[in-house]
Amino acid sequence: MASKLESAIGDYLRQIRHYPLLTAEEECELATHIRSVAESEARLARGETSVEEHERLQRLAAQARDRMIQANLRLVISVAKNFRSRGLPMEDLINEGNVGLVHAVDRFDPSVGSRFSTYASYWIDQAIRRAVQSGTQMIHIPGYLMEQIGAMKLAMRELEEQLGRAPTVNELATHLEISPRKAAAISHAIRACTCPSQAGTAEDGSSVTDSLPDTRVPQPFEAVFSESDADFVSRMLSRITDREALVLKLRYGLNERNGKPMTLKQIGEEVGLTRERVRQIEREAKRKLEEYIEEYP
Repeated sequence: MASKLESAIGDYLRQIRHYPLLTAEEECELATHIRSVAESEARLARGETSVEEHERLQRLAAQARDRMIQANLRLVISVAKNFRSRGLPMEDLINEGNVGLVHAVDRFDPSVGSRFSTYASYWIDQAIRRAVQSGTQMIHIPGYLMEQIGAMKLAMRELEEQLGRAPTVNELATHLEISPRKAAAISHAIRACTCPSQAGTAEDGSSVTDSLPDTRVPQPFEAVFSESDADFVSRMLSRITDREALVLKLRYGLNERNGKPMTLKQIGEEVGLTRERVRQIEREAKRKLEEYIEEYP
């Protein structure tokens, strides 16, 4: 499998070498063609240009867009190399980088005066970083929730020392001055963070679980979950569709079949969807669940 992948990447590299690079003047000219379509659409709406002229500009813009993309495919390879050994294969890094390149081509303004490669490098880098983060973290935790998780973990330790046992949901809620429902939600987020994962490794080699307490002894929040698991899970699942729930279960190894996380491609093959469509469904399901967490008073 590895040799086939390396061969495919090698063929791709040989192919894109045939696309000539662009001068600054050529970049400006092509970008002007691409941006002219939006102006033409406005003129067409006002009746200031003909449909034939607008279609001519659209053809020129499409050709310019293709040439801009082709001429900068090697730039994507250069940026993608910086993310090797981050948990995603080179093929996926290149694909995600190409998505960033397309966004850069559509947004580049030649009047700014900078070279396109400088502008595009940012978009390519950001697209790959998002893919690496999404592909290596079992569950994305929003920043606001990370702060609440920290406060909850501290409260658990303090109350356990005071009480000599694991605190209940109500005791945690009272200590933190929040509702029991919100305390339960934050506790579930902590449990998600502590699930064993093959990924979630940061740039310094550490992972989310490195900062958590010793898992060889019972954790205080295990008692919390027993009080509200069924109600919480029921409420969470009611916020997403059956297909979204299935994608999340497969993505994070919650299915009963093998309990192992699946890649976007594997899920797509399982449910008969494309890899990109699965990614969109996963993103939408996460958005709904995050909104549900935010609704807690």
